[in-house]
Amino acid sequence: MNRKRFWLYGRVASPDSHALEIQMEGLRRFAESWKLNVVGQSQDEQSGLTFDRPGIMQFLDSVRARKVDALLVKDLSRLGRDYIQVGRFLDDLNGSGIEVFETATLITSGL
Repeated sequence: MNRKRFWLYGRVASPDSHALEIQMEGLRRFAESWKLNVVGQSQDEQSGLTFDRPGIMQFLDSVRARKVDALLVKDLSRLGRDYIQVGRFLDDLNGSGIEVFETATLITSGL
C-alpha cells in the first residue's frame, strides 16, 4: 500500500512557545485521528514575510531528499503572510510532486 508521507509544519509570528505547541499538538492529534503517515515535523517562531526560516528549510531538505510527499498545516497563513509568495511556494512544491493540505481540507476531502 502506497501511503503518503506527511510533514507537519507550524508557525507563530512572534516568540510564543505555548501557542506554537498548541498548534503543533493540534496537527499531531489531527494526523493521528486520520492515521496519517507522519515522517517529520518542524516549526518556526518568526514572521511569515519570508520563507528563509529554519523550519521551512528543514522541510525543504526532506523534500529534496525525497522523504516526504505531503505537507500538513493548520491553514495556509502558517506558511506565510504574503499570498503571492505563498502561491509561488505552493507552485514550486506542486512542481516537485508535494501536496499541501490544511487541516480543514483533509476533513472535506475524505483523504
